[in-house]
Amino acid sequence: MSEAPEPKRLCLGKSELNEMTKDEIVSRWIEQERYLDLLEAKANERIKDSSELVSLRESEEKLKQQQAEATRRENVLVMRLTTKEQEMQEYANQIQELKQAQVPGTSQLRSTLLDPAINLMFERMKKGLDSTKAKLEETQNDLSAWKFTPDRWRLFLPQVYSAPFFQTCFVLAPPPLPPQHEQIER
Repeated sequence: MSEAPEPKRLCLGKSELNEMTKDEIVSRWIEQERYLDLLEAKANERIKDSSELVSLRESEEKLKQQQAEATRRENVLVMRLTTKEQEMQEYANQIQELKQAQVPGTSQLRSTLLDPAINLMFERMKKGLDSTKAKLEETQNDLSAWKFTPDRWRLFLPQVYSAPFFQTCFVLAPPPLPPQHEQIER
């Protein structure tokens, strides 16, 4: 099955048209219609292709704009990241410097202790601290030893009074406490 030949444009002059019969003119007319249909189909395809091309170009433009926007955003984010990294590095350096400033070096400590005036001051402070600690401990021991209880009232009397003396003198009633001891009892 072979396809029909592609219609061609007919160019008829006046003399040819006058010589043709009605059936020949109709057949030529139909042939001319097929040719016009073919041209219209090609034109429609081109228009369709053209509209697709325009659509593709618009899509391409949108994609280019989106890419440009994404590139711009990426650059902004990279700049922000770089700035943050620099800030972090600066903070790390500051922390390191502060750590080094807090811990004096051994040479600085030695030079401080080698200074006679400062060394003397440290030794005096150490002696004063030791004596203060000793006084505090002694005072606490005295305080705990001197807590007054009614059973211990005899401890406050002089040693002159012996046990037999107490037995002979104070058999019936205990002796009254001296006034200073009464204040302590209260």
